[in-house]
Amino acid sequence: DDEREAARVEAYLRSAPDYEDALNRARDFAAEEKFLIGVRLLSGALDADMAARGYSALARALVAALLERTQAEFAAEHGTVAGGRVAVVGMGKLGSREMTAASDLDLIVIYDFPADAAPSDGRRPLPPALYYARLTQRLVAALTAPTKAGRLYDVDLRLRPSGRKGPLATSLPAFAAYQRDEAETWEHMALTRARVIAGDASLARDIEAVARA
Repeated sequence: DDEREAARVEAYLRSAPDYEDALNRARDFAAEEKFLIGVRLLSGALDADMAARGYSALARALVAALLERTQAEFAAEHGTVAGGRVAVVGMGKLGSREMTAASDLDLIVIYDFPADAAPSDGRRPLPPALYYARLTQRLVAALTAPTKAGRLYDVDLRLRPSGRKGPLATSLPAFAAYQRDEAETWEHMALTRARVIAGDASLARDIEAVARA
């Protein structure tokens, strides 16, 4: 179950002394957990659907834990955007809880901030939209970079609005306008598998309302 796996991941990462160690511990945890799910699948203790839900719960928990730590690491340098919110949407097999051991992560990062928001308040301030683009880059690196503990996941951001031509992170108003006015049928179909897997709870509700509409 998602909540139990999130608690296990958090307990494993909590004692990491720094950000780099948290990345290594995330990779160690993932490798062990994927191995155990695979063994249970081969032994018949889990069927294919249960294993898929296990792999998906693991990925969701790791993305949520690393988003939280990446935000804290990023804020130490750039501060925060007053009133800003960010959330990560799982698409594809992650969104529909159908992952395998080899699945990559189909993600969309969506942010929101007040219309009159000032640049972030850190020692190296950034304008809000650039702030969330850079934060997204940092999160993708946390999930994909090979460390001494190996790789965690490959990340695919092509399902975001406008695909490779669009910005790495998308504002909530831009996401809503794109889905309403520009998205193709296949993109609306892809949204049927979407679920918010990490980030701000109020923004998650707003994203879900856009998807339902």
